[in-house]
Amino acid sequence: MDEELLAVGDRIRSRMPSGMSQRQLAERVSMKTDALSRALNGQRGFSSVELARIADELDTELYWLVTGEPDPHRVRIAARHSWDASQRIRINPGRRRDDELLQRVAEVYEAAFPEGPSPSAPLPDSASVMREMLGEHFVRNYDEVVENRLRVDVVRLPMLSTDYSLSIGSRAVVILATTPYWFRSNWSLAHELAHFALGHHSGETDPKKSDETPADLFAAELLLPENLITQQDWRRMSERDVAELLWRTGVSTMALKNRLTSLGVQVSAEVVAALTQTTPSLIRANANETRTAIGGTIQLTVRQQQSATRMFPSALVDALQCRVESGAISPEYLAWVLDVPVDDIDFPEPDDDSEFDDAYERVLAARPSHADLEEWLTTNSQPTQ
Repeated sequence: MDEELLAVGDRIRSRMPSGMSQRQLAERVSMKTDALSRALNGQRGFSSVELARIADELDTELYWLVTGEPDPHRVRIAARHSWDASQRIRINPGRRRDDELLQRVAEVYEAAFPEGPSPSAPLPDSASVMREMLGEHFVRNYDEVVENRLRVDVVRLPMLSTDYSLSIGSRAVVILATTPYWFRSNWSLAHELAHFALGHHSGETDPKKSDETPADLFAAELLLPENLITQQDWRRMSERDVAELLWRTGVSTMALKNRLTSLGVQVSAEVVAALTQTTPSLIRANANETRTAIGGTIQLTVRQQQSATRMFPSALVDALQCRVESGAISPEYLAWVLDVPVDDIDFPEPDDDSEFDDAYERVLAARPSHADLEEWLTTNSQPTQ
């Protein structure tokens, strides 16, 4: 009896729904009941086709069934869903168009980290604890602080219709659409962090639309904690006070208005008037080099530019650079990340064209982390009986 084959059988049994018999599973995956029974007990190997069918039937990962380890390149996606008031549902109409870009990001990570990116540390499921980890003024360098203190990658890409969080293997990645509206981007980053913190990426299925509301509540407490709101004297606050609070917390007038309403805070007429303005106009009107905490309007422009700039984590770019220089991957990956023509990327020229062709074909072949899987299947598979 082969211990590895027996372990595969145990993993299959653990994924069989309550009430499903071996006979039923065998019928659904086109196997004979006796052949399935012997394979589950380590007395014969599964063919690759059998395992693929079983993984599909049990809605689980083929990689995990074979190895007992999570797929280092499996991608789970959560997306911001806007509220459709007419249908009273959350929708993401641009998802189909966005999928190509999301897949490209996943391919770049696979090229940079063939054995899978390093895992992110588990995030606290408390917004107040996460806020302590990020530090008091984290919105000033939001992306950098998130990457350094939470070990969550932040990517900014143009042409996306909304914002996403991805788990690539065990690495947490937030992908934000480039926009000059930095306050919206800040909220989205907090929202996507919430998906990770609340375990919305940890199940067998991708995060659901029902996860959106708890993620918004988490984001509200992260950016506008209740104790910060309640310690303000809202009946005496001026327009400038409101503008400075928005600048400090990195949120919009709408986000602050909603938070005040949800907490039942009574405010002055001046605060109400301030919150009817757009965020940029309110802050710009109250920006001054010497008299406010905001500083001059140039600071507002800096935030706009940072939020609207295409960006990838430096660790990812460095890994791609190293693999391109070693000839392990095509320079097109690095060119796409840097948004430059591929001719601008230094790439080693081989002495022998045939050797280069062979190497290049290997680069474009299946991901290295799955090579062991294929080898295992070849070694342990037997003809269907």
